[in-house]
Amino acid sequence: MPGLKLVCGEARRQRGSSHVRITVTSDSAGLRAAVALVDGFAAEQNLPDGERAHLHLLVEELLTKLVKYGYDLDRAGRAELTLRRDGERVVLTVIDDGRAFDPLGAPAPDLDQKVEDRPVGGLGLQLIRSLAEQASYERIADRNHLTLTRRIA
Repeated sequence: MPGLKLVCGEARRQRGSSHVRITVTSDSAGLRAAVALVDGFAAEQNLPDGERAHLHLLVEELLTKLVKYGYDLDRAGRAELTLRRDGERVVLTVIDDGRAFDPLGAPAPDLDQKVEDRPVGGLGLQLIRSLAEQASYERIADRNHLTLTRRIA
């Protein structure tokens, strides 16, 4: 399965800024670049290790889902990730040109069912929803816009 690739050179940063942005396409180097972006942002913002780990989970899950389900096999996609600190909250925005998909509207898995009786899938989306204090999704101009907000622990 492909990962993601950095396509805009370096992540855009402004010295002393509370936000960073990166644009990626489907290829494994970009997933590493996105994770490095999270690490750099967490260090610059003095985020606790637990918050950095939660941001890693969110970014890795979202980008993996995008690569796996967002595009036809012969097409590479593009996604823009923005991390922003807003006081005691971190805001992650992912804008992509993949198939229309609202991860917030997908049905939650029935965790009361036995594992062997449950359909495959859905746990990653549940993880994404559980890690966000607030979440919003819009489809604008053939692009998915997902924004997740977390209170810093």
